Amino acid sequence: MQYRNWRQQQDDDFVSILNLIAVNQDSLMNLKKFHEKDMQTALKKVRDELGDAAVIISTEESTYGVEVTAAADYEAVANSDCVVEADTVVEELSSTEESEQEISEPLNLNDTKITNAEFLQLHNELNQLRNVIESQTEIISWNKILNKNKNARKNLQKLSVAGFGFNLSKSLLDLANCIEDLNLAWEKIEHTLQEKILITKNNIIETGGIAALVGPTGVGKTTTIAKIAAQYALLHKSQDIVLISTDHYRIGAHDQISIYGNILNVPVIAAYDHSELNKALKIVKDKKLVLIDTAGFSQRDSRVNEIINTITQQPFDITKYLVVAANSQLCVQKEIINNYHPDFLDGAIISKTDEASQIGGVLTCLIDTKIPIAFETNGQRVPEDILRACKIKLQKKAITLSEKFGNLESIHSTELYSEILENV
Repeated sequence: MQYRNWRQQQDDDFVSILNLIAVNQDSLMNLKKFHEKDMQTALKKVRDELGDAAVIISTEESTYGVEVTAAADYEAVANSDCVVEADTVVEELSSTEESEQEISEPLNLNDTKITNAEFLQLHNELNQLRNVIESQTEIISWNKILNKNKNARKNLQKLSVAGFGFNLSKSLLDLANCIEDLNLAWEKIEHTLQEKILITKNNIIETGGIAALVGPTGVGKTTTIAKIAAQYALLHKSQDIVLISTDHYRIGAHDQISIYGNILNVPVIAAYDHSELNKALKIVKDKKLVLIDTAGFSQRDSRVNEIINTITQQPFDITKYLVVAANSQLCVQKEIINNYHPDFLDGAIISKTDEASQIGGVLTCLIDTKIPIAFETNGQRVPEDILRACKIKLQKKAITLSEKFGNLESIHSTELYSEILENV
């Protein structure tokens, strides 16, 4: 009985929410649902009824075949005056979810009248609806801000072409929003951006130590190790350096680092598991610079955790650097950094800046996770193409690359950016 009353209340609230949306449907988004037997038929129906500018909001399977929710365009959203109503709906959703949390504890989930499918379906419906409304409200409010402040619109376009993420760009614009002069506003943004970029305090090329380079395959870990070792040898002595290879997965991995070792007259030790690495580190404990080359795996590979555990469980002070390529997508860089655990890392090395048309993406990820940057590599030459990271130079390079290689097509494909560009 308690569940039925609760379920009825949730259904009533859900209907109320839908009614609120229906009242403002034309002004908010021109949403329309299509039920067809297959996706091809549904998309044709969308195009016929809503035109070529139609936008697909969601798709899901239904008893009919597929259900497609589409909108005529987003222009109506930008010009609508229903922000208050949308906010009201969001508040309704919040209170509904709070009620759901309050009643969820006393419910007996073992009651045969309750099914997990029913409970999850309602929960998912509310979340989907809330996400749609919140995203549209965000677009509306941002569009109104940018229409009032043309400088903000221009600066946001500049940041996005450079590859900086939306949330970071938004926070930078908020700080400069009150500055009327375009140049002064941009100077404020540049200065704040430089402050947000963190640089490692220690430079192992100067101070030495034990350092392990981790990261996915193909980012240039082995070449970067050779550059660091060669730079250290130029400043100190090659006799103080030793290289350790833990990569027994990639064919020729040990041979590659051994070639660098022979050129630099530096010993190379193979250590393929935790105990072997521990023995190797004990043997070379008197060396001033020890560089550990690890295997490169996809960020989704479970063996990434094995590498992390092998290093963290050693009774030595090992500096852990993540090598991340500047020429990969922002979403990929986020996934790499998250799966290599920011708390595990002591710093990052940005590689392949010479191959990138944007470096705002990788800077965004490192700023968001507060990972300091140690070095930047900008070519294949050993030892020349490695630079000590500098926050001012990195920020300037991000803008220089965008001015040289950037274009409007490189802007993030979100509804917000599309809305901004239409008014530029």
